[in-house]
Order: sequence, then structure tokens, then C-alpha cells
Amino acid sequence: MATKLLPLDEVDLGVSQRSLILVWQNPTNRRFMKVGQLDALPGKRYAFHYFPEIAKVEDFVPLDEFPSLTHAYVSDEVPAFFANRILSAERRGYNKYLTWLGIENLDASSVPFEFLARSGGGRATDTFHVLDLPVLESQTFASRFFISGIRYMPDADRILSEIHDGSVLTLELDEANAANPKAVLIDTLDGSKIGYVPDWLCHDIHGLVKDGWSLTAVAERVNPEAPAHVRVLCRVDAVRAAAE
Repeated sequence: MATKLLPLDEVDLGVSQRSLILVWQNPTNRRFMKVGQLDALPGKRYAFHYFPEIAKVEDFVPLDEFPSLTHAYVSDEVPAFFANRILSAERRGYNKYLTWLGIENLDASSVPFEFLARSGGGRATDTFHVLDLPVLESQTFASRFFISGIRYMPDADRILSEIHDGSVLTLELDEANAANPKAVLIDTLDGSKIGYVPDWLCHDIHGLVKDGWSLTAVAERVNPEAPAHVRVLCRVDAVRAAAE
């Protein structure tokens, strides 16, 4: 795999066809931080760069694969750091996992990025996660994620048996949550609690609610028999409230 180290201003990210965000959980304070971005560029090229603000975080150490905090790494393959987080097609249960993620009908060339975006690319050996770039425009916001914490919810199996692909869900601020006052619960329309917006996204969702945006949530894919972390794929869309 050929990789070039280029000044960031020499890489045209404006032509990016898809973007993923690399999130790091600080092991000291347990906070999630967005540290960098992976872009799929035309011509089957990929570029990774860090966000400037990460250089100010004392506890963060640059990855061995990407030691420069100021340059972009451009390659002709998905960088190994990310590729190693994609389930091999040779693994048992591969097709079932693609179905849980809702990407079983995608073209093979699109699977790697979608796999990372929807699965989170987590590994037991580190504190990094990969997420789909939340699309925030001046008037709209959209994000897709798997609901967190389902395994800790009472009567979860019954609740999941009563929802289906396309079920409308609701969002509920959980400001009394001692662990995270910006936590956001996800409920069914009758008020049954399914789980939470993932920690890496709850700050954004909490802020949108507080700012008066109109939010909708839908269960895009419900997998009652899947492991807890991939049971419900949720999509949230938000529209900025019209100025009075």
C-alpha cells in the first residue's frame, strides 16, 4: 500500500465521497473526543488527518500509523488501522453480520466504509471508535447509530419484539443521569425505554434539543436475535426551528 504524507492544504477534501470520524475515549476521564477524519476520495484513494484541536490534549498520543498531527496521510487502500477493524469476509457469520448492519445488498466496494460507519469498528485492545460523520448543515442534522445500553434496560426483549424496521422512536433528555447529565434516552412511542444515544453523539443531540431543533428518530433496522450492541440501528434527523 502506497502512502503519501502531504500538507493538509494540498489535499482537496471538498471532493470527498464519504467521511468517517475517529473517536477516542480518554482513559483518564472517560470522555469521548473526535480526533480525526478518514475520507474516501475519487480514484479509490483515502486520506486521514487529525483535527487541529487534538494537539492541545495532553493525554493524546498520535497513532503509530499516523504520527504527524499536522499532515494528511493519503493512500490507495483503506489504511491498515481502519482495515483491521473490518470483519473479514472469510469469518463465520459474515453475511449475517452484514444483514444486522443493514448493508447486505450493498456493492462490495461500498461495504468497508459502511461496515466501519455502522459497526463502530471497536476493538477490545484500544479505546478508539469509528463513526459516520454526522451531517450538520445550517438548518438540518442527520446521524445514524446503533442504540447503546440495550442490555441494561428492563424488559428489553419484550420491547424489541414490539418494534420493527421503520418504527418511530422518541428522544428524552436524561439530565438527572449522574454519570452523564447530557445523556439522551431513546424510547418507544408508549414511553418504554430502549437504550441511549451513544456517548460520542449525546452531546450533539442534547445541544440540538436545548436549542429548540425539531428531532425525529426511527428504527431503521431491528435485530432482536443479534448481540446487544447491534440490535437496533437508529437514524436521527433534526431541523432547526424557524426564526420567529
